Amino acid sequence: MVVSKLESLPSELVVEISDYLDACDLYRAFYGLNHRINTILDHQCHRLNVNFIHISKNQFDFCCTRILPRIATRITSLTLPGRTIFIHLLSFKLVEFTKSDVEILVPHLHQLVYLRNLSIGGYTRLMPFNINTNELFQEHVVLPLSLRSLAFPYEISDRWIQTSNSTLSIEQLHVTSIYIDTLISFMQRFPRLNRLTTVLSEPGESDLIAENIPGSTIMFQSLRYLNLNIVSDVSFSQFASFLRHVPQLHTLIIEALNPDVLFLDAHQWEANLSANLSSFHFDLTITSLVGFDHLSLLKPFKSDYWTSRGWFVQCRTRDRGRFFRLSTSQSPIINLLYWPDDEILLDSKSIIRYPHVTHVELWWNLSKSTQSICPHVRSIQFYGANNGEIETIHPNVRDLLNTSSFEHIIIDNNVPISPTRLAHLLAKSSDRVHILTCSTHWLYSLFKTKDNEWICLLLTMRIRKLILNNTNLVLSYADLIAFARTFINLQEISIKLVSVEEMAFLLNILRQLTMASIELPDTELRNITNLTQWILENTVFRDFTIEKRAGGLDSSKILLWIGSHNRTNLYGTEHQLYSNHPIIKEKILENYL
Repeated sequence: MVVSKLESLPSELVVEISDYLDACDLYRAFYGLNHRINTILDHQCHRLNVNFIHISKNQFDFCCTRILPRIATRITSLTLPGRTIFIHLLSFKLVEFTKSDVEILVPHLHQLVYLRNLSIGGYTRLMPFNINTNELFQEHVVLPLSLRSLAFPYEISDRWIQTSNSTLSIEQLHVTSIYIDTLISFMQRFPRLNRLTTVLSEPGESDLIAENIPGSTIMFQSLRYLNLNIVSDVSFSQFASFLRHVPQLHTLIIEALNPDVLFLDAHQWEANLSANLSSFHFDLTITSLVGFDHLSLLKPFKSDYWTSRGWFVQCRTRDRGRFFRLSTSQSPIINLLYWPDDEILLDSKSIIRYPHVTHVELWWNLSKSTQSICPHVRSIQFYGANNGEIETIHPNVRDLLNTSSFEHIIIDNNVPISPTRLAHLLAKSSDRVHILTCSTHWLYSLFKTKDNEWICLLLTMRIRKLILNNTNLVLSYADLIAFARTFINLQEISIKLVSVEEMAFLLNILRQLTMASIELPDTELRNITNLTQWILENTVFRDFTIEKRAGGLDSSKILLWIGSHNRTNLYGTEHQLYSNHPIIKEKILENYL
């Protein structure tokens, strides 16, 4: 008789089996067997069931902290015992929902007396769209007084604002739409608000009293961060009037399609921006102007007012000026786009020397010349090829890669290059390249096949600083083993993790670290009253500086500057550090029992 093992079963059969098992039991039993099983569970099992009836508290805690964050978007059935209300919840996030789901939830919110973060939706940004009046919430809403962060995907009605009892406590707000003519009145209901993300829409009929001259003395001293998508009917004068009410604003981010033309005027911005503003980003797209003088438009943005603040503005044009984008960048920038629309930076018309450019974006076809010389380029962002072939690299591009100042490779999140292409680029690049920015999704594509082991070895030798872009996908505990092996020589890291145990594992394994930026859910940090003491008790660090900062709506960033390690630490040898990992410990026990 032939006995089949799970590892040898076809992928389709493993997925079929998953339909009959509880998702938490499924992951506890099989996740970590091998990389193939991990990949099937993470990427092919889309109908997961979770049953919390007859489950112990320890099992419940383990499932909520270790498993649910990985599978939340794929759960199709959730069974709870009776009329369960988790009154001690600190953070609640609802995804894949309907308005009726929210209506069921709203009457129970006031019972969550410890709730600090409420996020209804899995979005990271907002776009203007027509809102069905049936989607408005006119109900009487009572929110917990403890609430500090609220993300809400529907337009908040005037009555919703007026009847809510907890507006005084909210510090971070992410909502779909606010009318520009009632913005001041809206803000008065949130005196502690320091972060606001919303669509700023055209004036409309409202029960709120529009703020005119009599309210001009009101100042919102708490607001520090403002992220807006501005619709075309909002005038610059209306927006500038609001800016005068937020003197302590530090960060302003604006996106707009066909905005009022004054939004494109550098002098208007100079006259209205707060002296305290340190970070200013905008992305303005114009599709309706013909014969616009782009050079005259761009010139004022090159004055000392802008460059001295590190605000570099670029203008990209297409279709003979009928379409162009005006946007800020982190440094003087060249966009070299070969496909699909031949969009180029306005100033890039022939082979030109750019002595001040430090960042370049390279799209698609590296066999073509960039028609530029950038002797001081520090970073290059690569976009994926439209096929799997590794094409010949043009000598001009090779010169860019071998520039002595080049040190940082950035892999685009939306159109990433393959691991194989990265390896070939590293082989052609300057020896100074040691910084990599990529997404967690890209790392999964690297780890999922043994054919990439030589690429992992190359990264081990070359990369000393890794920046993982914040995405909804985070590395699993099992994947941290492959991660630590590949990036064992890291000196700096920026990463998002699920638990403090994972943070301790990485900090103890990556013994060359001098700096770490780790984002964790607030729920993981609520029981740690003294972070410094926790680091001393759970890591090999003895000489370090630590700082805690706000992350997302329900997360925080732990920043660590590391001076020295205690080589004779409580964990013992390097081998023991690895063996403390639960996946490794479990496999060792299986093999020796």
